[in-house]
Amino acid sequence: MQLTLALLASALTGAVVGSSITRAIAAPLPTHATAAATGAAPRNALASFARAPAQGDLAAYTYPARNGDDNLDRMTQRARRDPAYLRELLRSYSFETELDKRGALLAVLQGVANQDVLQLGRQLADSGDPEQRRNGLELLKSFSLDVPEVRDLLSRQIQDERDPAMLKQLVDMLTPAVIASEDAAPLLDRLGTLRRHADPAVRASSVLQSVQWNKNGNNEDILHQAILDSDLAVRQAAIAGINASGTRSDRLKDALLALASDSQTDAETRNAAVFALQNFAMNRGEYALYRKAAEQVVDGDGHEREYPQR
Repeated sequence: MQLTLALLASALTGAVVGSSITRAIAAPLPTHATAAATGAAPRNALASFARAPAQGDLAAYTYPARNGDDNLDRMTQRARRDPAYLRELLRSYSFETELDKRGALLAVLQGVANQDVLQLGRQLADSGDPEQRRNGLELLKSFSLDVPEVRDLLSRQIQDERDPAMLKQLVDMLTPAVIASEDAAPLLDRLGTLRRHADPAVRASSVLQSVQWNKNGNNEDILHQAILDSDLAVRQAAIAGINASGTRSDRLKDALLALASDSQTDAETRNAAVFALQNFAMNRGEYALYRKAAEQVVDGDGHEREYPQR
């Protein structure tokens, strides 16, 4: 079964904000340009906001029975052209505690993705409060890593993070972008360290991201080390990386043949190894091993999977 790279960007398709804002309140959020000019960052993630929205500041949220996408698009378009409306959405997102309502706001703000949204995302992502931090990272997912502020924040947090689950989430956010090699180098260094992390989920994510970020073409060592990892998830990440990068070597071919032929390995991993082997040149002895493995693998329903003759 083919493994494909699943990279981060989460699209929220639940509730959307139903009604418009009744009024705009408080001073504008500081823009990115203003923050950069002053060099000052709020000590508290919500320092840009005088208060939480009062009851009635934001009209009721609804689950639209019809035309949900149209409503979402209209709200996004309004937020792009109406600064006061956008400020209210930003304020409400910062204080909203109900998941559905916050998710609706997130969908609109990700559709706007301007400097004010970037500023709030950075503030929240640097918060000491775990929930606010997660909310800020969700906002930042709408920005490419060719934005230096986003790239630098993620690089710094990856270096400092100690919780494996959060560390994996941060690594998964490293969606590749076209940037200068000097700017990509720190990320590759971080990922190189994380490929040796004690947590297998962190190692697996780091393998996939390393292969995507590495533009030098020397992924063979990365993938060979990963395919020999003791953890199944890391081995599967190596196979996915082989397929995605087109990396070929005798060492990788031998490792794939060993996985495909190992009756102790789970069917999903053996299927993936057999699939990857189809793109390797094999001599007759290797081809015989491949055919034997291909005849033994099964699909999710317990039926033999047919692979093409070579």
